Amino acid sequence: MERPNSGRCSSLQSDLKRLGALAYHRLESSEELVRKFYHFRRSDHGDSNHLRKLYDWLFVPITLWPIDIEGLLRAALDRVASSRRLDKRIILLIDLLPLPPSNRTLRAVSEHEHSVQHGSYESLIRARHKYDQIESQLARDRTFQVQWNSIKAHFEVTKFADHKGIIRRRLVAERSMREHWPVRWIKTADRFHAVFDVFCQRWHLYGIRRDRPLLLKLTVNLTPFGTMIFIPAYWSFDPKRDLNWRAITALHKARGVPKQGQKLSANQLAARLEAIDAAKLSKEADARKLKGEARLSWMLEKLNRDVRTDERQLRRILAKSRDEPIAHVGPIAKPKKRVRLGALKGWMEIQGDIIHSDIEKDFRAGA
Repeated sequence: MERPNSGRCSSLQSDLKRLGALAYHRLESSEELVRKFYHFRRSDHGDSNHLRKLYDWLFVPITLWPIDIEGLLRAALDRVASSRRLDKRIILLIDLLPLPPSNRTLRAVSEHEHSVQHGSYESLIRARHKYDQIESQLARDRTFQVQWNSIKAHFEVTKFADHKGIIRRRLVAERSMREHWPVRWIKTADRFHAVFDVFCQRWHLYGIRRDRPLLLKLTVNLTPFGTMIFIPAYWSFDPKRDLNWRAITALHKARGVPKQGQKLSANQLAARLEAIDAAKLSKEADARKLKGEARLSWMLEKLNRDVRTDERQLRRILAKSRDEPIAHVGPIAKPKKRVRLGALKGWMEIQGDIIHSDIEKDFRAGA
């Protein structure tokens, strides 16, 4: 699998450029951290490899971060700056992190992040007219306006807006989990968010921006753990027409997800075994000095294939025998007493469910 270029060959300016290409203003938040890491690189520290791994993850889109990588790297560098080693729990956490995703994955997820940042899902969604219809109705709904004005009469709502002027409801996580579930009615903020959450549920909103309702959309989002498709409660969903499944599948598979399935695995194993048999028959055909049509017919008959099968199909079967073996056979110390393998020459040893032997060279020779 293609992996990101090693940061050991990068420069400060190229790293800042990579950071600037990411969504969510990553350069603004992490430029100082990148410069701090380059200053640290000049020293010989016992935790250099672990810090390098964290640093490489800094250039992964936030969508794929399992935790706040930036905050963790900042804390780790602060610890090193005070002449302390990373503690064992931080080392454990870093060791548990996989290698950063491939460049192909990074490009695909980064493009998706830029679209999400601007609220654009058009490449994945095909039924924008349903959203437009409900949004238009909401803008003219007098009951909505009366209820919003009532909330503003009870709360100074501008206190709860972010830097974009958006007041957001509290999020509902996977499987409808909510950290804010217990009702708290002591602080003004607690009372406002409880009222606002109910208001947003009533009108299918994710928030309000300067008195303008922000209607929920049909969305597709990547997370560190998978791909989430959200269908708003108001949406009359048509799975065939509303979603661009080809684009969604491509986005999900950008992580490098291999093909799966019980039938697929069985077919792959059968094809691999057939390829091994074909390789052995090819060697036997050489010994029999069979050539041309006679060779082809003989091998197809032995493989229980229709004798009318194209020769190119047989070549494709033989090509599979040159792939990696079904289970990798690694060299080990030979036992004192060899165990005969019937007609095959060599030895074998069984350890648990793993079979070790020296017959891999026979696979290679027969290819």
